[in-house]
Amino acid sequence: MRAGNIYQYKQMSRFQSVVEFNQHKDIFLQQHPDLFTRSEYIAFEVLTQYSVVVPGIANAKIATLVSACSTKQGGISRATFVRMLRKAKTTGFLKIHKTYRSHGGFAHNIFVFHRIDVLNETQMTHREKPGIPSENKQDRIQSTSESMNLFSNLQNKDLNIRQKKTVNITTPTSLTTPQLQDLDHTFVPDNVPKEFIQTVKPFYDRATEIYSFWHKALTAYKKFNFQTPLESLTPMVIDAFKTTVFHYKRQAIKTSFTQYFYGTLSAMFSSEKRKEHVNTNRPDYNWLDA
Repeated sequence: MRAGNIYQYKQMSRFQSVVEFNQHKDIFLQQHPDLFTRSEYIAFEVLTQYSVVVPGIANAKIATLVSACSTKQGGISRATFVRMLRKAKTTGFLKIHKTYRSHGGFAHNIFVFHRIDVLNETQMTHREKPGIPSENKQDRIQSTSESMNLFSNLQNKDLNIRQKKTVNITTPTSLTTPQLQDLDHTFVPDNVPKEFIQTVKPFYDRATEIYSFWHKALTAYKKFNFQTPLESLTPMVIDAFKTTVFHYKRQAIKTSFTQYFYGTLSAMFSSEKRKEHVNTNRPDYNWLDA
């Protein structure tokens, strides 16, 4: 592919407007909240900012994009930018094409973002006994401190942050059959405590959203090998969610809402585990009989 002006690649765009591109970008981040570290998220944001002249298309050298990141919280390395590209490519949201100069030699890249098919979203599917996903050890160690706020580019939106429904009415079935993302809080599985549902639903009233937060709690709980069942720690999970809401409203969250909740709850669980350990291993010594 020959190097050229950005408008030369207009026919490769999958979006009608910048607004539509940003909507799909937000959906992508909501579906993959743990995909990027903090530095990788900076790289992703800069790349998307370069993709608005022609919606979803950017033509630039990696060196140029890395240089553009230098004003963002100290900048990033080229290796970080390449790592972000590799992760985004594996999801299918981003494809990269190389271009060549007319006299030979590699020129700039063409970065092409693709649409997210919301109706085929399969991240949150109900099982009778929902499993707890194993987490990538290296990424999870950094998840609470190195994931950027996936809603930081939505500065004019309030806490009720969830993707806008995109419904393509193509068949009579789609008029009568509700999609997974349309189900409200009354469809949350019974293994999620009612108190937790009541706390979350004023902010996230979709079943998939509420269930995903409880799934995060299950994941955090699994790390600590508690003797206490998770249901008994529900007040702590609720406190973690309320704390996250408070700091989000103060615009004090630097990670994503989901990751801040996970990090806050992990810290609370860590403290609780220390207390449990002390109580379990405290010697039963009768001073009266000494």
